[in-house]
Amino acid sequence: MRLAHITGSPPNPSHFTVLVRGVPWSPDNSYSNSVEQFFSTYYPESYLSHQMVYGSCTVDKLMKDAERMYRMLKSIDPRFLDRSLPYCIPGGAAHPFMVLNLRADSVSSSTSMDRLQPSQRRQECPAAFVFFRTRYAALVAAQVLQSSNPMLWVTELAPEPHDVYWSNLSIPYKQVWLRKITTLIASVVFMFLFLLPVTFVQGLTQLEHLDQLSRRVPFLKGILKQEFIHRVVTGYLPSVILMLFLYAVPPTMMLFSAMEGNISRSQRKRSACIKVLYFTIWNVFFVNVLSGSIIRQLTVFSSFKDAPKQLARAVPTQATFFTTYVLSSGWASLSCEIMQPFPLICNFFRKFILRTKVEPSSCALTFPHHTEIPRLLLFVHIGFTCSIMAPLILPFLLVFFFLAFLVYRNQILNVYVRKYESGGEFWPIVHNSAIFSLLLTQVIALGVFGIKRSPVASGFIIPLILLTLLFNEYCRQRFSPVFKRRPAQILIEMDQQDEQLGRKEEIHNQIRSAYFQNPIISHQVSINSNLPLSRNTSHHQGDEDNLHGLKSLKPLRYSTSSIR
Repeated sequence: MRLAHITGSPPNPSHFTVLVRGVPWSPDNSYSNSVEQFFSTYYPESYLSHQMVYGSCTVDKLMKDAERMYRMLKSIDPRFLDRSLPYCIPGGAAHPFMVLNLRADSVSSSTSMDRLQPSQRRQECPAAFVFFRTRYAALVAAQVLQSSNPMLWVTELAPEPHDVYWSNLSIPYKQVWLRKITTLIASVVFMFLFLLPVTFVQGLTQLEHLDQLSRRVPFLKGILKQEFIHRVVTGYLPSVILMLFLYAVPPTMMLFSAMEGNISRSQRKRSACIKVLYFTIWNVFFVNVLSGSIIRQLTVFSSFKDAPKQLARAVPTQATFFTTYVLSSGWASLSCEIMQPFPLICNFFRKFILRTKVEPSSCALTFPHHTEIPRLLLFVHIGFTCSIMAPLILPFLLVFFFLAFLVYRNQILNVYVRKYESGGEFWPIVHNSAIFSLLLTQVIALGVFGIKRSPVASGFIIPLILLTLLFNEYCRQRFSPVFKRRPAQILIEMDQQDEQLGRKEEIHNQIRSAYFQNPIISHQVSINSNLPLSRNTSHHQGDEDNLHGLKSLKPLRYSTSSIR
């Protein structure tokens, strides 16, 4: 499917583009001249052009303010607009509002690019998008080591234009490894700090803990003796409290992923998805299963031989908690997914309180991979591990997955806006999580048969574990490289077919202006007569116009034998 995505889509600018970071500083040349000299020297036949990355400056802030003011003026009712009201510019005459000429030549004549060159040089970052003539040349340049110093001239395949996370491109490459270590430590610390509320929630499900609480707080003794209150406190309340605490996890992990220095939005979401998945499986499953104090949770597996038996004894005791968690966090989350309460409240406040009719482009919703995928994989994990000792949870999970299929299908088709294509980067996360859940289920089964003293059944489980590990290794060798690297055979055949159809020159003209960070800084000024006003319009309207030529090209089904 991933190869079909590569060959079946229109010409993608990211296939011809390489992101270069760690450009060495030179007192004689700017970063732009250094990039041009380097790639013109070492890639003279395949190098096409490049686009520098610029840091944020006053011009960017002024453009954002101008766009915001335009939206405010656009939303004003013309009946209440006094056309005789003048506007004043310091040093200029007062005139009423006029419609300016939006042609590119008028803008280029009034805005001299020569005047912007000094400020550009001051704002240049040691990073650039380098465009090549063929996909294969870009692949080779992205894979090989460009310099004897691995920290200089670092190359990698560029993400799609709408997928670029521009604010992280200005981060020096030498800081990236330090940022990753720092965020990893912060994630682990946050995971262990979260043990405090999880341990408190887990204590509510234990009867002996409630007895200790009633002895320490005497006025709760009569309340906890009531049957209804006792069932709510031990059954439904822990899952609700845990779910409320877990709402703070995805934004925190997304912040950590943004601090890592990821160059694309899909990489940032993928990193946050992995962090949230590890966090939820550890805190929701293991911490609740391994009942007791925090010290006991850390030392319960001091003997690896007793781990299967410990899990086999602990999982059935938390079956009620997991069932209520599926009902509260699973079924309830689907209803919230359909209603979208937060965007609904924001829309109500904007329309009826602020009285604005135009929706900002930021209201366009994108699918929250970092929240929904970990939740689904957690329920898959719970279903696998509880299927042996607590199979009554399976009907609730079956209903949840059936409703989730209908809900997410509707949301993806009709609600969420796809701003970029990740190309199936989240599928390896799903595969690895499913393999881990399956192995843990087999270990629990081994512990169950060990408790029942059935050596024959335990003997059949051990080959099953080995076969699962072999299947995972086969998938890792067969399919994992496709998600990490692009096959040269397919890219060469795609280049050959483009050359036969005479589309190379058209593609080259389009990819030069595909990565627009700022239309004023870019060498080609693109003026849009209409700003994005609808909900389904992408936030980067300049990128939409620049990529219109590439999207207008018909996607070819490249006949590559390797796909078959």
